[in-house]
Amino acid sequence: MTRLRVGFAAVVRPAFKGDGESVADRSASVLHEIVDAQGGVLAADEGAVRDAHEAAHAGRRLAAADLDLLVVQHATFATGDLLAPLLAAAPRVVVWAVPERAGARADGPDGARGPLPLNSLCGLNMTLSFAEGPLGGARGPVAWCYGGPDDALARDRLTTLLRAERGARAFATTRVLSIGGTAPAFYGLELPNLPGRATVVERPLADLFARVAAIDAAEAERHAEAWRAVEPLEAPWEHLIAAARIDLALADFARDEGANALAVRCWPELPDACGAMACAAMGRAADRRTPAACEGDVWGAASMRVLQAVADAPSALLDLSDLDLERDALLLWHCGNAPSALADASGTRLTTHFNRDGVGVVRDQTLAPGPATGFRLLPDGAGVALLVIGGHVLEATEPSFDGVRGWWGGLTWGRTEVTAERAVAGILDHRLPHHLALAAGDVRHALLELGERMGARVLDPTPRSGLA
Repeated sequence: MTRLRVGFAAVVRPAFKGDGESVADRSASVLHEIVDAQGGVLAADEGAVRDAHEAAHAGRRLAAADLDLLVVQHATFATGDLLAPLLAAAPRVVVWAVPERAGARADGPDGARGPLPLNSLCGLNMTLSFAEGPLGGARGPVAWCYGGPDDALARDRLTTLLRAERGARAFATTRVLSIGGTAPAFYGLELPNLPGRATVVERPLADLFARVAAIDAAEAERHAEAWRAVEPLEAPWEHLIAAARIDLALADFARDEGANALAVRCWPELPDACGAMACAAMGRAADRRTPAACEGDVWGAASMRVLQAVADAPSALLDLSDLDLERDALLLWHCGNAPSALADASGTRLTTHFNRDGVGVVRDQTLAPGPATGFRLLPDGAGVALLVIGGHVLEATEPSFDGVRGWWGGLTWGRTEVTAERAVAGILDHRLPHHLALAAGDVRHALLELGERMGARVLDPTPRSGLA
């Protein structure tokens, strides 16, 4: 994706005795650091805006900068005539207030006594009360941030909001190449097309088969050799060559169709037609940051792409395969389709499919221990709903099933801590599809902000039934 374009402006009323100008300068510098760390660009910095005339000019300049996100800071309290031109200048706005101590002066108010230096929080309160209405003119939901420019609280909040904006951009620009539709009789995956600007390009399996057959034999062998050099092979050499053909064909197909995500009907026809399962090749696509969803799961592919953008890490599409009440953990598993970045220190190996002998290769790997976030987009009328679950992948201490696997515990559904049993009950009672996108790291809060940003319904964790 192109870099996120962010702008900044601060309202500063000189009538307030605090050092609003310095607050604005320090905040712009901090925002620049955060935006750069998140892969964006601070494309417009208007600095301090002091009156309605300056606000009108700043609003026009910011609108011309074609921003994705504008951060408006209440360096002091200001009335709506300063805010309205800024709120309308970008499709997405964050209003930032600071504590009074941030406006302390060496020769004036110290932020704790005497004249109120900034009245910033009150300004934020008033601005949010009208921002989304006709007087404010904001184009969509307005987010807020509170904390000084040197406070971890504000830095974390701004980082979370930028990640959410990346996710919204990712969904709006998703172009899924659906190859062959859903796997036969996978009724739960046959969902309506993606809403908004996200698109789906449908192509028959025969097109993929033709591309696989057209891969040059020497090129396939070179690709397989390079692949074997980085992942141990415990399957016949000819299976890896067949998988290399699929990998090359999928990459070419996605490029030619301008697709940034794949949903592949990976069985039952493909292994018989191409001599190999697609699992490891789809994991390789995820390595290249082109999410590839098994069994033709279009919404799963979109979920992977959004999660990848928010986490800035490759994602996998996994099944919920077992529940351990004693360990309070869920087993996440799939047959061998995950990106190598999710593997633990033992790495990955290429082997045969767990129930289809003779048509490898798949990736065998254990998920790396540490925080990991699960995510799923769902159709919800004309819009979308979100499932967001955080947790920790547990250290592997015993043998497990072949394929991609890991036990996931310490779960939090949205912002609510839940047991593994409650999480399963919620997933089942919400009648969710059987695929969950997973990425390393805890990005729950950014995904929940994404829900606010998109006007999406966030699924609650309260099950209607249970095991106990």
